[in-house]
Amino acid sequence: MRTLQGGRTGQIKIDVEKPLSQARLKILAANRFFNMSKVSEILDNKGAMVLSVDINESVLDAINLMAQVNIGAVLVQEGDTISGIFTERDYLQKIALKDLSSRETRVGDVMTTPVVSADPSDSIQQCMETMTTCRCRHLPVVNDGKLLGIVSIGDLVKKMLDEKEAEVEHLSQYITGTY
Repeated sequence: MRTLQGGRTGQIKIDVEKPLSQARLKILAANRFFNMSKVSEILDNKGAMVLSVDINESVLDAINLMAQVNIGAVLVQEGDTISGIFTERDYLQKIALKDLSSRETRVGDVMTTPVVSADPSDSIQQCMETMTTCRCRHLPVVNDGKLLGIVSIGDLVKKMLDEKEAEVEHLSQYITGTY
């Protein structure tokens, strides 16, 4: 028997006498259970900077800010309250295709509402499912009504790829006996 560490907690015992495919399945299942990364981990690495515009600002001001910082969305606030989110998709569908003036249109008139958000304890998988369901690419992370940050689909995919690379490395070391 070999004992392997299984993610954050616990150990997994693998009988090396059994075929490798069964042992590998146990490791994969354990990694899936133990490595349920939380969206808060992304914010810990990424930081909590969130850009926002006032509900009365022009769409031109919002897209200028987005272009300067190279981001795809800004939160729209009215005072201290998040009223909506304005995205590249909003600009294309609600301004460009309707031939509206981005200089004269208020961002509050074309923002997406309601804002779908995530909890810091939500898993990466849960956030991806939320994004798929709501067809959005950005999720503000909110805890007890306080905005903690925002994650994009790119942030989630990067975190999943990093985890899968680590899993492949772990399995390679197990197979070759170099762990």
